[in-house]
Amino acid sequence: MDTKNQINIFIVEDNEIFRMALKSDIENTFPKAPIKIHLFDTGESCMDRFVREMPELVILDYHLNSKFPNAADGIKVLDWIKKESPETNVIILTSDDHIDIAVKSLKHGASDYVVKTETKFKKINYSVLNMFKIIEARRGAKKYKNLAIGFCLCFALMIAGVFIIQLFYPTILR
Repeated sequence: MDTKNQINIFIVEDNEIFRMALKSDIENTFPKAPIKIHLFDTGESCMDRFVREMPELVILDYHLNSKFPNAADGIKVLDWIKKESPETNVIILTSDDHIDIAVKSLKHGASDYVVKTETKFKKINYSVLNMFKIIEARRGAKKYKNLAIGFCLCFALMIAGVFIIQLFYPTILR
């Protein structure tokens, strides 16, 4: 697998069966995508590895403290993620279909919000596809930005070279 273009995805979900099913569904939906999926049952375990891996996408459960009562909830983990890497896309998952949770998630920096209904995997995969497009667009923009900077530096060096030649050898360019 091409690790240069690989997209790291973190799934943070305290329900092990759902976590494994979601991983499998994403891998089956995007079989040719260069992805690597990491699974976590708490936000704390996710953040322990976050800085080393710097994932482009995190799929994050809103209620992370159902299995571990002292665990941080999804909003707190979202805040940690955005503090560490504002560019990381985060999809919030919840079984609660409340507009206030959606608004709160988006205000805290979530890229999308998916309610766990009977069509949850289809909605998540649609959101993941959109995040892939955003990640690819960012990578393309970064590549062209670096290319433009390189071109400007080369041009500046050429101009500086002409000035230096003119300064030390004034008759050479006449």
